[in-house]
Amino acid sequence: MAETAREPLVRLEGLCKSYEGQVAVERFNLTIAKGEFVVLLGPSGSGKTTVLSMLGGFTEPSEGRVLIEGADVTALPPAKRPTATVFQDYALFPHMSVRANVGFGLAMRKVAKAERDARAEEVLKLVGLEGFGARRVHQLSGGQRQRVALARAIAVKPAVLLLDEPLGALDLALRRQMQEELVHIQKRLGTSFVHVTHDQEEAMSVADTIVVMNKGRVEDRGAPARIYRRPASLFTATFMGENNILPAKLAGRNGEELTVDTALGRFLLTSGEGLAGLGPGASLHVAVRPEQIFPAATAPEDAAPLGAAVLTELVFQGTHWRAHAKAGANGALPLLLRLPPELTPAVGQILDLYARPPDMTALVR
Repeated sequence: MAETAREPLVRLEGLCKSYEGQVAVERFNLTIAKGEFVVLLGPSGSGKTTVLSMLGGFTEPSEGRVLIEGADVTALPPAKRPTATVFQDYALFPHMSVRANVGFGLAMRKVAKAERDARAEEVLKLVGLEGFGARRVHQLSGGQRQRVALARAIAVKPAVLLLDEPLGALDLALRRQMQEELVHIQKRLGTSFVHVTHDQEEAMSVADTIVVMNKGRVEDRGAPARIYRRPASLFTATFMGENNILPAKLAGRNGEELTVDTALGRFLLTSGEGLAGLGPGASLHVAVRPEQIFPAATAPEDAAPLGAAVLTELVFQGTHWRAHAKAGANGALPLLLRLPPELTPAVGQILDLYARPPDMTALVR
């Protein structure tokens, strides 16, 4: 659902944070809608956890404001904000029962024991741990502990739930299961979630909106499909999964239509972010995903020829062949391909390759 159709809930305005002269976050602006699942995605050191910490009140901004539900909460401590946080290490109390852990935030708010126990049982049922209230933390698996931490955060009915790499300690199968469960819980509650991760697949699995961060700034922002298919920057194109980046020159333009020359041919592409002022001769890049390059046998009718390429490496990965190839004049341009599993390619084989121009993205930064 588009953000314009939702009520604004959180506004981060001009947030900056420096540590001993080193900039961690710089001029960060973000609006989060009510009921939106936002993922802050980026590599280590990109500033995503610092932004989450400033939103939760654990870190004071050097500059800027944090507004939640229209109120400026920049100077408020975590306990005074309408937020709750799920940490990567869960931060559970081993000497308490599961029920007491889940009700801890309510106890700090002076909620009567009978009421908080009832609320604890309610949210334990929501996260799939009905009947676990009397157990101790050491009796739980990693996935169950993660659910308890989530239940504790949900129990206080926050306006915004903050999740700091909550699935990082789980194995792959359990992580994927928990991704689905997080989405189901978030949609059922209607609470805004802000989730930090460095895992691109995880981000695309859970988010309504992905905010790609790089060096303390917003690099890109949008729906997962747009971020993946039409990245706004070279960093996003390469960080959001594997990509082929072709050096290119702008040969001409007609409004939003760009004529672009690459080592694999001339293509008519649609203009994108940051390309409005470019004239003929300008340098740029063209990004095309491995799965968007086709051998002649499976190429769509509207695909354009890329020329011949020699396969240099092959690995069968079940759903596709992962292939490295050399293309262009004298085989100077390396390509990464994902070939259909029904093919029987061989190293040294020459394939005629094709790609649809609408699947190619022109980039300048």
